[in-house]
Amino acid sequence: MAVSVNIKMYRVGELGDCFLLRFKNGNEVTHILIDCGSYWNKNTSKERMKKIAADIKTKIAGHKLDIIVGTHQHNDHLSGFIHAQSIFNSMKPEEIWLSWLDDPSPENKLGRKIGEDYNNYLSNLRHISKELNKNYFGEGKQLKNSIDSLLGFYGVSSSDKVNAKTNKLPADLPAQARAVLQKMGKKKPRYLSPGEVFNLPGISAGAVKVYVLGPPKDETSLYRKDPKKNETFDHKLAANGANAEKLLTAMKKLSGSTTANKDDDPFPFDEPYRDSDNFAPVEHAYDREKWRQIDMDWLNQAEQLALWLDGFTNNSSLVLAFEIVKTKKVLLFAADAQAGNWSSWKDIKWKKKPADFNWLSLMQNTVLYKTGHHGSHNSTLAEALNNMTHDELVVLIPVEKSDPMVNYGKGWQMPAVNLYKELKKRSRNRIIRMDDGISKAKAWDELPAKPSSNDLYCEYEVHE
Repeated sequence: MAVSVNIKMYRVGELGDCFLLRFKNGNEVTHILIDCGSYWNKNTSKERMKKIAADIKTKIAGHKLDIIVGTHQHNDHLSGFIHAQSIFNSMKPEEIWLSWLDDPSPENKLGRKIGEDYNNYLSNLRHISKELNKNYFGEGKQLKNSIDSLLGFYGVSSSDKVNAKTNKLPADLPAQARAVLQKMGKKKPRYLSPGEVFNLPGISAGAVKVYVLGPPKDETSLYRKDPKKNETFDHKLAANGANAEKLLTAMKKLSGSTTANKDDDPFPFDEPYRDSDNFAPVEHAYDREKWRQIDMDWLNQAEQLALWLDGFTNNSSLVLAFEIVKTKKVLLFAADAQAGNWSSWKDIKWKKKPADFNWLSLMQNTVLYKTGHHGSHNSTLAEALNNMTHDELVVLIPVEKSDPMVNYGKGWQMPAVNLYKELKKRSRNRIIRMDDGISKAKAWDELPAKPSSNDLYCEYEVHE
């Protein structure tokens, strides 16, 4: 018997992820669905999700949907489980895989605490968005649009109403999707932690192994979303991310939740200056001449907080590597993992690992890489990609250039220019994009199978 893996990357028509994997080993078949979502919640988006779900049901006919993987709580990864919930329920999936951060058990104290903080951040941002309905010197509307664009990753609506009794907003859509997934499987959800290694269910004799790489359990790594200069191919974008972190520190000082160093103090009249004899007249003049005030500039930091929360959510991604044991070929699905997630892999304490194994061996044997975060600059670390040296490397990029979120703001480009060049170089231009489809490359001829595509998905098959 020889193992093969058929991979379908569904074309969701906007920013989103949806991958159906079919592992075969003789008569044995295991189907895995990794995410199913799109950024927008328009009627066209919902109908597309239903069409994709219906096709998945058709494709697994005669078998079962063995596993659904929900990588992290963003709309563009989970919305399909809400919009097409009845279709997925009808497939009666066996197992649901989520990350350790989603585990609600009392023993998971760290995960529960991080989840609580996360929900508080998101709730505050949603309330800020509602406050910005007021036009602060003409700046409120523009800032609100920016924040709402980022809140779109959580499927929230500006029309959501606060509960008068609890002062709470309704649950965001990815949180709803996670709750749906936790109840959808025939078995209890499986919450995966980095370092776990186990045989793929349904495929005997340990012919396929699953390696869990992220999200990290180290908080420093979990919160570090931006790469250092030597970890990225797009250095200017990394510098922008570092600046955002500094602004977040200032925001915390502004809110009183932390004490910043004097160099980071955000106020024009902070404590060190109150002892000056000149303090009173200067403060009086400042209060009198509103047009000179810089306080309104701090409204813009709400957008930086939204960016930070977005990055943290990405960095909490469940990252899986599937290994065909006989040939050691690896399929790497990095979801939207960012810098801290990637860099934590080298410190993982692996359980039941082969004697000659380390994280770099997974990279070196990768023959299929699902690009992190749609090809964003901070979601493929240089050390990892530089070690993807297998002759059969193929790169999947779930990106849709027509989606306005793909070029959001200044410099947030997917795929990032220099990273994209490196991906082409490493794969010898064997690139499959959700929008453009299959690249033209002579190197396709050297593989055991060639990719194909239609209006609904792009398809490729890895052979043992």
